Amino acid sequence: MSQVKVRGYMKPASAFHTLAEWEHAVEHLLHLQELGMDSRGGQLSCKHHSSCSLTDFDDFLDLVNKYFDYQLVDEVERWKLLTQKNVLDFIEDFVNHRFWAFEKEYGSYFPDIARLKFAYFYSRGDMEPYVMLDDEFTSQVYGGVYNPKVLNHYTTESGAQRLVDSIGQGEQYDISSFTVMERPFFRPESIVLVKFVGNVRAGFRSDIKSMALDNGRRACNMHRLGYPGRGIDNLCYELDSCDSTVETSLWNEYIATPLEIISVDPRL
Repeated sequence: MSQVKVRGYMKPASAFHTLAEWEHAVEHLLHLQELGMDSRGGQLSCKHHSSCSLTDFDDFLDLVNKYFDYQLVDEVERWKLLTQKNVLDFIEDFVNHRFWAFEKEYGSYFPDIARLKFAYFYSRGDMEPYVMLDDEFTSQVYGGVYNPKVLNHYTTESGAQRLVDSIGQGEQYDISSFTVMERPFFRPESIVLVKFVGNVRAGFRSDIKSMALDNGRRACNMHRLGYPGRGIDNLCYELDSCDSTVETSLWNEYIATPLEIISVDPRL
């Protein structure tokens, strides 16, 4: 798959792991914690030097780097309010508590959460969970990976041209789109409305705060899987069920791969 630069910062697909992979890492980190390894206080250290070996500490560093390198390096550098201490404190909290509540908190949203991939990224003052909207996700929710639908996407003139060019060149990547909008789009520079046929990866009743990944897919924020009212989720399990009044008074959101441009307004 071609990797195409889209608006904003891409997140690495390599940061996403299944629950089994996360559990393997967490169990290992718990064992190392028992030996005295510690991520509190803004640095990786060994609190009980008599029980720490150089090999154990190297394992500790390797695990943290494998599963949280992007957060510790790229995100700390990008966000002024995010510090290394924030991330290391999150790692301790994740190992001791957050991971063990994860499946109970989010398992009901998916047919088989064990087969999906998850990661945490900084957002609005906290490390928040994201799920990758890959073929496994789409197949679980919609029974297949080909789900064409007419959609809309706001962008700039240059962004619209990139869409036209990428489709013409056979490059594939997913974008955020909508069918219902109850408030003006929030980026004042995005004044070009593109109507297109897209292969839907996932549909949501309201803005899901999705992020672009470097493998062409996107990921959605799991804190936004809830939706106003009782007995209803933000995730639409039938695609047409997204096309109704948006209770958040914003817009619905479809994650889709553009297949064909229908119109561009204003026309290029």
